[in-house]
Amino acid sequence: MATGRERRCVYHSPMWTLAPGTPAAEATAAALHLAAVLGFLLLGEVGLWLRRAEHQAWWAGSGRDLVNVAGLVAIAATLRLLGCSWPAALLVGGTETLLLFGATVFLATQTATRHPRAWSLVAGLLVAGPLLTLRHEVVQGFGRTVQALFAP
Repeated sequence: MATGRERRCVYHSPMWTLAPGTPAAEATAAALHLAAVLGFLLLGEVGLWLRRAEHQAWWAGSGRDLVNVAGLVAIAATLRLLGCSWPAALLVGGTETLLLFGATVFLATQTATRHPRAWSLVAGLLVAGPLLTLRHEVVQGFGRTVQALFAP
């Protein structure tokens, strides 16, 4: 099933294959991914500020959407650097972005925690950790899910 550093899903779809990279390149890409996750979480504070400051303004929702799109692009780009195809990077990165955004909003608005920003950073690391340490398995799991949902 796996040859060398390249691992494939059972059905050998190139979309769900990770391109092998050098250890230095993978370490750099992983560091950039963590930076993108942390940057997105910190930008999420801007989205929360917009929500509080301009609850009725039409541009507040658009501002939050722009923050989310910027986070998605940064996270997906780092997944691409980690060897994912663009479709896989967008799907996995989009899921990660939604989880991070949901955790940030939940912790800031639905809990009485004293340090929601710190807890959202912990949640971000918990979401990003498995993707960085088990990325082959995570991407293959997404591939199997997509096949189960959309295969003819």
